[in-house]
Amino acid sequence: MVLPVVTLLLALGFIHGVAWPGILLAGGVVSVVLMTAEMIARSQSRTPAQLVRAAEALSRGEPVSIRPSGDDEAAQLAATLAELSAQLGSRQHLLEKTVESIRDPVVVADEHAMIVIVNAAARRLYRVEPGFDTLTGVRTFQNYYADGTTVMPIAETPMARALRGDDVDDCELIVKPLRAEPAVYLVANARPLRDDAGNLRGAVIVLRDVTAERQAHQALVESEQMAQAIVRTALDAFVQTDQDGIVLDWSPQSEALTGWTRSEAVGQRVVELVFPEELRVAHRQRITRFLQETAAGGMGMRYETASVHRDGHRFYVEVSLNALRRGDGWIINSFVRDVTQRRRAEEQLIQAQKTESLGRLTGGIAHDFNNMLTVITGTIEILADGVRDNPQLTAIAKLISDAADRGAQLTSSLLAFARKQPLQPAETDVNDLIGEVVRLLSQTLGSQTEIRTELGRDAWFAFVDRSQLGAALVNLAINARDAMPDGGTLTFATRNMQLGIPDAVAHGVERAGDHLVIEVTDTGTGISPSHLEKIFDPFFSTKEVGQGTGLGLSMVFGFVKQSGGGIEVKSEQGRGTIFRIYLPKADGTVQGAIEEDDLPVRGGNETILCVEDDPTIRDYVTGQLESLGYKLLVAANADAALEIVSRGTAFDLLFTDIVMPGSMNGRQLAETLMAGRPALRVLFTSGYSDGALPAQQGRGGHGIPLLTKPYRRGELARMLRRCLDLQVDFQGDPVPQPYSVQPDLERFLRENPPEKN
Repeated sequence: MVLPVVTLLLALGFIHGVAWPGILLAGGVVSVVLMTAEMIARSQSRTPAQLVRAAEALSRGEPVSIRPSGDDEAAQLAATLAELSAQLGSRQHLLEKTVESIRDPVVVADEHAMIVIVNAAARRLYRVEPGFDTLTGVRTFQNYYADGTTVMPIAETPMARALRGDDVDDCELIVKPLRAEPAVYLVANARPLRDDAGNLRGAVIVLRDVTAERQAHQALVESEQMAQAIVRTALDAFVQTDQDGIVLDWSPQSEALTGWTRSEAVGQRVVELVFPEELRVAHRQRITRFLQETAAGGMGMRYETASVHRDGHRFYVEVSLNALRRGDGWIINSFVRDVTQRRRAEEQLIQAQKTESLGRLTGGIAHDFNNMLTVITGTIEILADGVRDNPQLTAIAKLISDAADRGAQLTSSLLAFARKQPLQPAETDVNDLIGEVVRLLSQTLGSQTEIRTELGRDAWFAFVDRSQLGAALVNLAINARDAMPDGGTLTFATRNMQLGIPDAVAHGVERAGDHLVIEVTDTGTGISPSHLEKIFDPFFSTKEVGQGTGLGLSMVFGFVKQSGGGIEVKSEQGRGTIFRIYLPKADGTVQGAIEEDDLPVRGGNETILCVEDDPTIRDYVTGQLESLGYKLLVAANADAALEIVSRGTAFDLLFTDIVMPGSMNGRQLAETLMAGRPALRVLFTSGYSDGALPAQQGRGGHGIPLLTKPYRRGELARMLRRCLDLQVDFQGDPVPQPYSVQPDLERFLRENPPEKN
């Protein structure tokens, strides 16, 4: 009876070792087996063959059926085995259902690496069934390490390691089906299975699907990376602080904007880094109010404020705030944009609008005023000739003439400020002009003022009205002298500069490109901040009443802007002032300044078509032209002039006002007539062109002359002869004249008379 007992124990031991150790026969199953063995040992009445077969079937997990026997002990043993078979079957079914219902994949293999248990989740993942060899079976999947690119060898899989006796904890791997299906991210835990003697009987692996977690984590990482990339590449600076203003993050743009590096800024209070001291309390109050509004449902805040760079200079920024709740506190995200140039542009726009409105007013007044002054300045010469034998009346006539000249100068200043004065720009050697201005000023500013020049040798020619620029430089020099009552240094400098679009906007220049920069610097008392923003306003002056009109700088401003340039001023009290004038570069070669004709007044006998809408001016001009010997054709407007021309009446020169009522102005009339007669000579006159005359006049090879109102009889006579005596070809281009050194020689001899022996 020893052999059947041993056989049954081995059979039950096999079940205990292979099937599910510690799971199937834990606890009560062992006691049942021992009791059964004891009963069999005491049984001496029958052969154990039937019991051995039952034990072997029980070891295979098959139901046990034993025929009744007359032997009570054998019958009792048979009943016990049958009951044990039923219990094991029930527990095995419950275990299979339990494992099958687990959502995580579960796989059990025996010591030969054959799968004996695989639940539904594992079957879906690996497409394997019981009996599959985990080491040599043909796979429909591939395992990868956590990087997703390195293949995991079969010998290094958690199951293979557990079958070698290793405990595997939280091993990350990726399963990629060979078919076009998404990869699955898993965390594996595997354990070897041993019997009571410690012999390896298999391994179990439980896998947890973390694909959703990994995807969520990756999305979070990518989102953070994108946010960081946006911050790094944004045009605006990014600053992150806590609710107390301690810097948590500081973008590269913040470093460039403020001068503080990230390592220097993080951990510091932002208010102490970038806010002027007088604005810090207001900033703290603003942040407190912002957080209160955010807590109540507010969506953010945007404001502009002054800021201070690490080097001390101030600039203006626009700040956009939003806040995020973190625990019991707040995180404040700020995007900061430098708006200094925009503010300057807005200020320049306001200045331009103010100038434009005043320009309309002054332009209209100047037009009528210049017409009246033309009559006064012209007729006063006639009166002066008539009373030249009476000293008292001659003095009165001179007083009237001087008053008219001052009125004309005042009108010219008003038009210059309003950018309505008629300009005659040309390619001008500014270095040469400054030399002339310095020679003039050295005799008038006094010995207390030292004049220096720092002129660029390669300075470009500027396209500008030479005489007006000279007047502007003299004006700035006189202001500089007044700012240096105890003497000082006045410096003129020139240099070339290429302006991009942002620079052109910042400097108030009309367009980007090449510009000549003129700097006029003094070492005087400087200008206070309250006065600095008003110095270009008309009639603004810090001088005492009667010592200035307040139009000097406004005239300079208007002239420069009308020339397509820009002007800016930098000054500190006690440290002097710098005026910078930006003028557009000329494209051609320099043209020398036109010298006034010193010859006596000379008339002629040509026929002139005179077009003037103002009857008073028309009568005056008619009398002056007739007194000079010219024949006249007179028209009140362009339509009347065209009617005269249509009749075929011959004439030699068109003398026309620019601003006229009717279907066309003087410029349009001239263009209409020159279309059929290119060689027609034209002389414009105006006291207020109102944009009717282009800044760059001319056709073909020479410019059309302009006689500015008010003018005197001598100026009228000289301009007429200059136009009529100019030799032109059939296309209206000037005919080159032979060069003669005789005028230069005569001038040299006058200035340097030969010594008498």
